[in-house]
Amino acid sequence: MKPSENPIPAGDGTPAGRAPLPRPPESMRPDRPEVITAAGAGRKSESTPGIQLDCLVGPHNQACDLTTGLATFQPGTGVSYHTHTFSESVTLLQGKGRVQVEGREYKLEPLDNVTIPRGLAHRAFNPSKAPSLFHVAVPTSTLTREIVDRKFAAQPMPSASTGFPGAEYVTRMKTALRYETGSNTICVDYFNARLVPGLEMSGGYALFQHGGRLPAHVHDFDESICIIQGEATCIVEGRRYTLADHATALQPRGRVHYFMNDSSAPMAMIWVYAGPMPERIIVDECCATVEGNPWKP
Repeated sequence: MKPSENPIPAGDGTPAGRAPLPRPPESMRPDRPEVITAAGAGRKSESTPGIQLDCLVGPHNQACDLTTGLATFQPGTGVSYHTHTFSESVTLLQGKGRVQVEGREYKLEPLDNVTIPRGLAHRAFNPSKAPSLFHVAVPTSTLTREIVDRKFAAQPMPSASTGFPGAEYVTRMKTALRYETGSNTICVDYFNARLVPGLEMSGGYALFQHGGRLPAHVHDFDESICIIQGEATCIVEGRRYTLADHATALQPRGRVHYFMNDSSAPMAMIWVYAGPMPERIIVDECCATVEGNPWKP
């Protein structure tokens, strides 16, 4: 199937034709500010030699039920088989990468994603002679893992495989279904509770052409937005930020915001919600201005 064929309905949960709210519900009044973190400026950890995690959204910047970051795998390195009590999303951004889930081995191309539900033994590794870069996301503020001693025989999966029924879910960017989310903007769903029943988070990829943007909106959960291509402009209640080169924004629950592409080149992001299904509550554009900020003192 070609990417442009049979597009699925917008997966962000926004009711079609509904007028924007004049302001966000008072029950969503935020208790934390947005945080913008440049790649390389996150909290570093290296639990496995040769693999460094640059945590860009997490407990260190007050994220709730969400941790995201960039994992750099040096040539020939990999993590051992392990499990989590939560799900995990792994997206290859640069280089070569493979993910094994209980022996099922997926060879990834850039922008392919593997989502592993809680409790499944899995590992990732870089089989090449150059570094690889992954985007990782988990629906928790407490990172834990349990090493698995059991041996799994490697079973290479077909290059077009989209996962294993009732287990991991694989999105192949070359054949993924696209849908429009705004002006000059298309999106691909990587994971949510509709695609993976029982999943605690949702997320995907969005591509903004010149002039592309989303309407002013809020969420009832925290969001992480990592800019993986081009340059993005982020507006939060009148505050303006420029993001590029894997810089990541944490948008706490209730903050009025939107992203747009003011540049002449395409801009792309990976977004992750700390909720099982995507949802945008559209509000009046004035709420994203200094004068109309619904939360100002």
